[in-house]
Amino acid sequence: MKTNREVAALSDALKPKYKAFADAYLSNGGNAYRAALTAKYSENFARAKSYQLLDREDIQDYITYRRKQMARRAVSPERVLLELAAIGFANATEVAKIEGGELVLADTEDVPADTRKAIVGIKQGQSGIEIKMADKIKALELIGRNLGMWESAETNEQEGVTIVDDIPE
Repeated sequence: MKTNREVAALSDALKPKYKAFADAYLSNGGNAYRAALTAKYSENFARAKSYQLLDREDIQDYITYRRKQMARRAVSPERVLLELAAIGFANATEVAKIEGGELVLADTEDVPADTRKAIVGIKQGQSGIEIKMADKIKALELIGRNLGMWESAETNEQEGVTIVDDIPE
């Protein structure tokens, strides 16, 4: 096992493409195929050989080193996913709602903690109080991408027209 200092020196010598692959692998939750594409490897290489990159000792050492750095900063893929989930599943009606034709704002201490995470800003504007929420669609897209929910749909799409002969004779 190499020391952090040795790995830090090794990471400086690591090819930029290898470093890009390893960083993408860490940020996407451990999908070597997607990491290879992000690092600008060809589709064919990504499909057939992306996992071979993970067998390289220099890449493994760099990944281990980066994971230790991330842990020291209390950032983990799980924590990021939890934050994204709080944004993606936040209910704006816990912040503001219409009651009897009137806009009613909740006191911030009454808003659930997960919903508060989705609030980007609150300010007094020209037309009243403005509450800006984080982008739910983007958060859900990132969660889905991280969990690989869109891969099968993207890779199995067929082009052209399919004709189904289901008319009874």
